[in-house]
Amino acid sequence: MIVTSPDGQWAAVKRGREVTLLAGGAGPATARIELPSEAADLVIVGPPSVLVAVTRSEGGSGERCDRLTLYQPPYLDAAARLDFDTAMRIAGQTGPRLVLVSLDGKAVMIVRIAGRALSTHALDTGSPVEFAVGLERNQVLFGLLRKLEAWDAVSGRPLLRMQLPLPPPPRTVGPAHGHLWATRPGGDDILVCRLSDGRPFRHAIGVAIDDVIHHPASSLLVLVTARGLVRLHCLAHSLTVIDAPWQPGTMLAQLVAGDDISLLGLADGDDEPWRVPIGGTGAPGIAIESPEAPSEPVVSAADKLRAMRERTGVEPAARSDSAADRADRAERGDRPDRAPARMPSITTAPRAAESRGRAWRDPLATFGAELVRGADAELPVVAADTELGRLAQRLSLPSGGRRALIALYSLYLVGEPGVAIARLAHALGDWTEALGQGELGALAMLRRRGGKVGLRRSVTDLLDGLAPRAIRVIGDAAAVPRPGAARLARDGRSDAAIESELATQLGRIAVIEGGAALALLEARLHGTTAVALAPPPARPLPWPRDAGLIVVAEPAAPAWVAALPALTAA
Repeated sequence: MIVTSPDGQWAAVKRGREVTLLAGGAGPATARIELPSEAADLVIVGPPSVLVAVTRSEGGSGERCDRLTLYQPPYLDAAARLDFDTAMRIAGQTGPRLVLVSLDGKAVMIVRIAGRALSTHALDTGSPVEFAVGLERNQVLFGLLRKLEAWDAVSGRPLLRMQLPLPPPPRTVGPAHGHLWATRPGGDDILVCRLSDGRPFRHAIGVAIDDVIHHPASSLLVLVTARGLVRLHCLAHSLTVIDAPWQPGTMLAQLVAGDDISLLGLADGDDEPWRVPIGGTGAPGIAIESPEAPSEPVVSAADKLRAMRERTGVEPAARSDSAADRADRAERGDRPDRAPARMPSITTAPRAAESRGRAWRDPLATFGAELVRGADAELPVVAADTELGRLAQRLSLPSGGRRALIALYSLYLVGEPGVAIARLAHALGDWTEALGQGELGALAMLRRRGGKVGLRRSVTDLLDGLAPRAIRVIGDAAAVPRPGAARLARDGRSDAAIESELATQLGRIAVIEGGAALALLEARLHGTTAVALAPPPARPLPWPRDAGLIVVAEPAAPAWVAALPALTAA
């Protein structure tokens, strides 16, 4: 078993009764402890991060160890302990609260963890608990007898009865960021329900799903099958075969550090986990191929898994009439003259030309018109190979920032450059970006006036495919952004010589030819460093996060320029 902390700082590995703690999911181990029983559940809660172990008494003549114990990193010192009258298991987690359920499902307890302190609250759910899934805002979804109920974990009271098209028991239900997923034992498909509206999406894999590796802060699921690992993106509804040194029996977990998500794996005999990026920096591209995924789309991964098997030369032990074989025949239409599909690389490249030729703004305009009418419209999905998709990738926007960018550009397309803050927050299901407290605000991409918010003209110009107005981009090589401001002495050199030198050093530069504040934003949007050949009289404001500016200093430079650090080699 591998568990990771919410901030990606720690990973704990359990082998038998031994637990080792790894900083950042990498060796060497910072601490080792031995649990009183091999029957135990682990989870890391934070911040501040603390390892929680819920142990159960094993059969035989051992000492009773039905308890919860807190261990503090980095040395795993025991900080607190809570004894139980019966064996309990960790059924779910929401923020700093754990949902503990007895093995028969009749006893339910909420345990709040705050550093070294513990508090408990027993719940009377009215029927045995089949499953418990932690949701956002300190809520828990309980699977009870013939009903699903969302409870407030703070007050310990039911909030509402939910209607989700989950498969019948026996089933496994778990969380993903903003979603709920469910599988059945031996099944070859997975159902993903979006919690904002309960909309279901069914994905057929074509081979039995043995396990689902998930994380409450990740919108990615890793499906473990006998043929390999498959990444499912709950937002894009795309399936990607993961190229990893995986073998059956390998312990797996997701390590989530902001937008960067890695898959950790530890095989028997290994001292340190291997790591494969599956989201964020270094990860394969997400295939976002349609502006709006249909309800319950059937997305088969049989060809992808079969191609991976062909690539590795591994054949299944028996070629019986399995679900994968039936899926293969159905997709081929039993046509013997049709060759088996080869491995499609699941990136945006195969459909790049098609995406460029599509009118990707049409669904955004439809969505914007619906918002103007006050209707509850579905936020479109934008392909990665578009002006908006490339901008979001260049700025490394998280999901909240991407959604806000899509919504605001949709409104701009229908002649509504400013929208009421409350209406945008309702459309996004969150106030952060609408209030200017998110990524778009930090990047100075928003203008706010009179309770309305919209995109600045530099942003809409770029998304419209227009050239920048205040900068001149020089250089063809890949840009090497240099965040922050720096000073470069002119030393009698001409503008052309300085431009050539900086373009060689930084790959691509944006020479300021207009207002400094506008040019700084345009340079940040284009992923380049701005260069001021003449010092601006004052420091440009607002300053987009991670924006870079190099000021060519004259002998009589303004005081704010003279105080800048000298430019060093990249």
